Amino acid sequence: MSAPLLLVPGPVPLHPQVAEELAKPALPHYGDAWVKAYGEALELLRYTWEAPKARHFPVVGPGHAGLEALAHTFLRRGDRVVVIENGFFGERAAEVLRAHHVDVDPVASTWGAGPDVDRLRLALRRPAKAVVMVHNETSTGVTSPLEPIVEVAHERDAFVLVDAVSSFGGLPLPFDRLGIDGAFAASQKCLAAPAGIAPVAVAGSLWESVRPEDVEGWYFNLFTWDRFAREWAEWHPTPTTVSSNLFYAFARALHLVKEEGLPGRVARHAKMAKRLRDELSRRGFPPVAPPDIVSNTVACVTVPRAVDPSALVRRLRDEHNTYISGGLGSLRGKTIRVGTMGTQAQPDIIDRFLGALDACL
Repeated sequence: MSAPLLLVPGPVPLHPQVAEELAKPALPHYGDAWVKAYGEALELLRYTWEAPKARHFPVVGPGHAGLEALAHTFLRRGDRVVVIENGFFGERAAEVLRAHHVDVDPVASTWGAGPDVDRLRLALRRPAKAVVMVHNETSTGVTSPLEPIVEVAHERDAFVLVDAVSSFGGLPLPFDRLGIDGAFAASQKCLAAPAGIAPVAVAGSLWESVRPEDVEGWYFNLFTWDRFAREWAEWHPTPTTVSSNLFYAFARALHLVKEEGLPGRVARHAKMAKRLRDELSRRGFPPVAPPDIVSNTVACVTVPRAVDPSALVRRLRDEHNTYISGGLGSLRGKTIRVGTMGTQAQPDIIDRFLGALDACL
């Protein structure tokens, strides 16, 4: 049987060079080769985040380990945090933050719409420590504009923390230029690396807002990561064991981003996403999001009245070895979602999917 066509909104198929790194014999997670690879990965993270001034931490764990690390290090019980909710993962961010006993104040808007900036401005009439937002909502196929959120938040002296899980390495995300204070991503989305590393970027504004001695805990305390990166820099710059196979694969994926060039990579995602959206719309599957905020890393589309989305997802899987996703939350049973991230954003992949889709309609 041929390899499955994996078009869910992450994880995505590994690039052959990345898969090769993952398949190599295990090597030590310390020593000269490790330190060299770790340093190169940090430089490539600075490049991909467009954040040479920020501190970077490749936290080992799923994407939300990055949010846990930011919350654990920089937020305190009782801090007021405004969370923008315009999809499933905005609601997930609020859930994670409530578990840290912060005072979560959601600013909600309709799924499929962008953030309600006017409501955010009203919410920030009361002091808040931070505004938390999802840059690219895979549940709705919406890419929320970052500039107005950062502007409004900073006017009220609130930090901006960004979930960039499905945009990092695929959508424009100039961390330093926009003035983002903290952000996290995930290795298995646009980077097309194995799941298991959550890149975290922290601006100086956020880093200097707390004293290291006031942060409790150890692993999700980014000051722990910073201390090991400094004190054990010559041989073991991480606080715990990191899978060498996983990290070398992650580093190779970052090298591929640099080799392609970030502008070219962003343009490729935009071109392939538009091609897919146009073809889906022609078949009666229009995007949920309006054109000005539609995502270039995941297509979330409504289905024709005669099509059962769950049955379509099953037929693609069972008859064509093709994997896409159904809707989430309020869009469940109404939409399908097709990823166009990393290795998915290629013309032959799009054409294979459309052929399988046509066979099911």
